[in-house]
Amino acid sequence: MFPSLPAIICIFNAFSFSHFQPRPERILLNQKPLQGTTNPMKLLMILLTSMAVHAQAAWDLNDVTYLMPLPQSVDGDSLLKLESPGRGGALLPVSMVNQLPVLAIDRTRPEVNSTLRVMAVRIDPCFPLPTPQSCQRQIRLAWQPIELNRRNEVETVDAALHSFYVLQDWEFANLLKEISAWKSKYSVNTKYLPLQVHPAWATEKDASPALAEFQKIILKYAGIENFSRVTAMVLRGNGDMWAFAGFEPRGGKLELLPIPRLNRLSQSFINMAVPADHFSGGGISPIPKGDDTFNNLAAESIRMGEGTEDTIREEVRAAFRIENPKFFNPENMDCVSCHVAQPAIHWVLNKRPELQVEKLWSQEIYGNPKYNLKNTSVEIWNTQQIRALGYFGKNVAISQRVINESAEVADFINRITAPKSEE
Repeated sequence: MFPSLPAIICIFNAFSFSHFQPRPERILLNQKPLQGTTNPMKLLMILLTSMAVHAQAAWDLNDVTYLMPLPQSVDGDSLLKLESPGRGGALLPVSMVNQLPVLAIDRTRPEVNSTLRVMAVRIDPCFPLPTPQSCQRQIRLAWQPIELNRRNEVETVDAALHSFYVLQDWEFANLLKEISAWKSKYSVNTKYLPLQVHPAWATEKDASPALAEFQKIILKYAGIENFSRVTAMVLRGNGDMWAFAGFEPRGGKLELLPIPRLNRLSQSFINMAVPADHFSGGGISPIPKGDDTFNNLAAESIRMGEGTEDTIREEVRAAFRIENPKFFNPENMDCVSCHVAQPAIHWVLNKRPELQVEKLWSQEIYGNPKYNLKNTSVEIWNTQQIRALGYFGKNVAISQRVINESAEVADFINRITAPKSEE
């Protein structure tokens, strides 16, 4: 049975954090020569320097992480559903989903199941299983229920599933080829764009032919045949409690997975703050212990006043490190810390700017000048917006951890697909 605190393993499928390090200005190819730099050799050196900093290979952020459009209707939308015919059967069978806790307690299971949609797709050449050194090729899908709000507008419920599909090396190589051909067919430009609703369907939304064809590619490679894991983020309380847990299919049944750093089967986060610009009334449970934790910030930020500066500095350092995929991965970080790191950082930046933590901990903050790491989320400051990848109501919600990890994934794919130099 699922423990009393329903939930989901935070699988970084959502990454988070804000990029504060300054990036060099881009040098345009049609830029006029600067005064005194008419020497062709000097101009060539300027160009080569620019290319070295902003070298854009074939794969960028929006080529490895795909945010779907918010559909224009609930019933007639064209986004992928639970029973969409994928590899070997349904994409995520209802029989599996029914073994999970219901995502939102004020909705029936059939209501949630019928409105679950794939709101994001991620491809990953090296998910750290069974070990970081011997990793899996994967497709991962982020699901959210959709509904009509009081204004008759489509929005999402603040709950999610995250399903995983393992590919063999040759299958992943073929997937990359098909995506490249799709991108070329629709003349999709992703170069140095921040992660956002994918430009291929940003205008036509779920009526986009490019979206329809992309989803066919995903259905070819993902389905019950290679389904390997699902995580759940469920909404409880007054919309101010979230619980997390992860599951693996074994013999047709879903079995709970231990949460990293805790060795527990579920974890929760409560934040009753009104307005949602601080933390109040709960925090993380159970709390992770040891280094790289920010339990005080996430519990009662009002207590983090004068005299607590050292604690704030150390805890925001932990949040910066948690959002940096070079320090942590989904197999060694607990769910809530992963999801709440971003609002914890922004609380410090907004409420205690005099501490200048982005300068103090610049070495802990992820940076990658090849990609645009700007966060396009609408309410990045909102301490109740802990979505990793998808939507918060009607608004795009992307954690910086997802952006940072997308950059790492793009780097990896660019390395393995780069033409080999002749010796």
